[in-house]
Amino acid sequence: MGVELFKLDANYWGTLKGSRYQRGATGVEAYRLGMAAINEGAGDALVLGCNAPMWPSLGLVDAMRVSDDVERNIHRFEQIAKETFYRSWQHQRLWLIDPDCATFTSLPNQGTDRQAYEFHRDVLLASGGLLLSGDPLPELTPFAQETLMHLVARQKQTNNASVFTSLSLNHSTLKLSEERRLHCLFHYDDDVNEYTLTTEFPSDWYDFWTGEKLNDDPMQIQIVPVNRGLSSRAIVSIVHLSDD
Repeated sequence: MGVELFKLDANYWGTLKGSRYQRGATGVEAYRLGMAAINEGAGDALVLGCNAPMWPSLGLVDAMRVSDDVERNIHRFEQIAKETFYRSWQHQRLWLIDPDCATFTSLPNQGTDRQAYEFHRDVLLASGGLLLSGDPLPELTPFAQETLMHLVARQKQTNNASVFTSLSLNHSTLKLSEERRLHCLFHYDDDVNEYTLTTEFPSDWYDFWTGEKLNDDPMQIQIVPVNRGLSSRAIVSIVHLSDD
């Protein structure tokens, strides 16, 4: 048919109690029969399940939404971040994870500030998985365009999800190459407003989005300030190769 992706929404309703053609089938059995039929019809196309029951969907979707629906709202961005990060272990084990759409452009009836969009972009940078734009293409701002270009470049390097150092969800790392590591920092409250990053070897440190170099001499330790409240930073460490 020429269709490469089928996005199925509200899958959960397929498991609810009700009258069914095949009497005696449980909600989960009926759901899996229906999904099997959809997969047969979809052929080689990618099947994405949204608002779907996770365990009943095992083996029947290629990708799974792991968060609530996105809204251009700082509180929803925080909610989506935590839902996605806590489920990131599923990525490439059970299916590809979908953190929902990338939204960086305000609409007349829905919008937020630049810091909230910067937090959202760092969430998508850290999570990997599907990258789907949810903004009207003719209305993309320069910020949105540049952000999408960086995210696409990251996906081309690796689709892996970054790995968090603890359940506090403050710091995750991702290997970009033998010399380059991505560090994503997420701050959720008004307490400490700086983080200490370390590497095994002396490294140069750069802001991922601007390319600004943060150190003078190669260092194994880099202190990174963040804004108080809900905020984030994305830092790249590059191992300093000696000229010797």
